[in-house]
Amino acid sequence: MKSLLHVNKVRVLSPEGNFLSPEISFDLGEGEVLLLKGENGSGKSSFLKTLLGLHKPFTGNFNFEVPLQDVQYLPQLGNLHFHLPLTLRDVLNSEPASNGLLKNLDLNKKWNTASGGERQKVLLTSALAKKPRLLVLDEPFNHVDQESGHILEEALSFFLNEHPQSSLILVSHRPLLSVWKNLRSLEIR
Repeated sequence: MKSLLHVNKVRVLSPEGNFLSPEISFDLGEGEVLLLKGENGSGKSSFLKTLLGLHKPFTGNFNFEVPLQDVQYLPQLGNLHFHLPLTLRDVLNSEPASNGLLKNLDLNKKWNTASGGERQKVLLTSALAKKPRLLVLDEPFNHVDQESGHILEEALSFFLNEHPQSSLILVSHRPLLSVWKNLRSLEIR
């Protein structure tokens, strides 16, 4: 199994030098799913942002074995009340894939009137259409109902089965279904 990411003793720091996360080490290989778990404020999102170059102060080191253009990141879907004068189709920015995420979804619906689940389905479809080698998802099940959460999980599992050279790093507080192969958890405290 080829390694996609090597993380060695990475610790996220604040601009003042305070620790925002514990020391984290792991290797992520092709086809693996890494679930990052931990309490709110334990540094999971900051850790993901550090890996992606969006948060600079840290100690330790990490190395991607894939080009960064082969990495897709979906941050937490935060403020649902901002105004975007677009439709879901506009945000999708590609031809819909046949992964089941957009089934029965009105892509002409305005972003502002779409539910959190509808928004996540469109954003995830757009990311998967790029066939990433590494997909990094920060709380993709926030703002979605249970049924939409199951649909998202099944689509992710299907993608990984169809693309065994791809891997997933996932932050979630939600218990996951049993559809995942090669799933391991890392508790961040």
